[in-house]
Amino acid sequence: MKIKAKDVARDLGVSTATVSLAINNRPGVNEETRQKVLKYIKESQGKGDEWKNRKEKTIRMYTFLQKNAIIDADENARFYMGYDEASRRARAAGYKMDMVFVDRCKDDLVKLLKECEEENVAGVYLGAAYMTEEDYRCFRNFKLPYVLCEQDFGDMRTDSIVLHNQQGVKTGLKYLYDNGHRDILYLRNSKDFYNMYERRSACNAFMNKTGLQGAENEKIIDIGGLAQEIYENMYQYIKSNGHVPSAIFAENYEVTIGVSRALQSCGYRIPDDVSIVGFDEVPGAALLGFNPTCLKALHGNVGNIAVGRLLERIKKRTKESVQILVNTELIIGNSVKRI
Repeated sequence: MKIKAKDVARDLGVSTATVSLAINNRPGVNEETRQKVLKYIKESQGKGDEWKNRKEKTIRMYTFLQKNAIIDADENARFYMGYDEASRRARAAGYKMDMVFVDRCKDDLVKLLKECEEENVAGVYLGAAYMTEEDYRCFRNFKLPYVLCEQDFGDMRTDSIVLHNQQGVKTGLKYLYDNGHRDILYLRNSKDFYNMYERRSACNAFMNKTGLQGAENEKIIDIGGLAQEIYENMYQYIKSNGHVPSAIFAENYEVTIGVSRALQSCGYRIPDDVSIVGFDEVPGAALLGFNPTCLKALHGNVGNIAVGRLLERIKKRTKESVQILVNTELIIGNSVKRI
């Protein structure tokens, strides 16, 4: 019976391209791998219908939702950038990837994990941004390989892959500081989860180090959740004579959108009157009338690296546990004025 290259790739943990090169005696694959592929194919010949009945192995992505179980624009963008790269990496190794959204108010996580062990699931990619310590206890006795993304519970049995939120915030605030700004406000989103905690911690550390605040959280203001709510809150803040600084750091792109529109509605010009740096790129930034300076969060890199580590665990090629911090990239726009 003819054996498919994707089946060989899946079982050996290599790409289908590598299998093709090995079979056709083409350059681009080392001799050890070539011999391993050829030996595997030879030993698999004659197994007949055993190959027909095999299911394609799966990597399952569990993504925890917020308490209200609604995916907003910010979460949606973050999730799909990560999923796209993760699934691409999984397919290249011969695995398919499915995704399951977990609502802690309705779903039984213990039951979901047991289903993984009973089905043909090779490993689990855990999108744990909104996961709690209590939720995570279910994984203490989980038998399948898994990796943790967007959260760090200090579990030495597996890997955690997260954005380097502190590096991003410090880079953005330093950029404002280096451009002469000393009157800086950090406008935070109402969401409370790991990424946001890390960003606020970095803000306090920077403000304390530079002497820009006298007390913890003095320069951090909660401005709302979704972009429309943020716009309304910022508009009221300005109209009620709230302090408008020379520069603003926006905690995520929804804050960038809502705050920018409110400032413009109240007659403020960006960057002539107020400079802005935001965490994450703004989708459709041209609609704001300027190009925001931002910290580009490489969510796709997180997904790609996480699946790479998970594949190593599936093939039992690694014993160590690591925390991987994925740095952000400063994208210079025209939203910061040098003073």
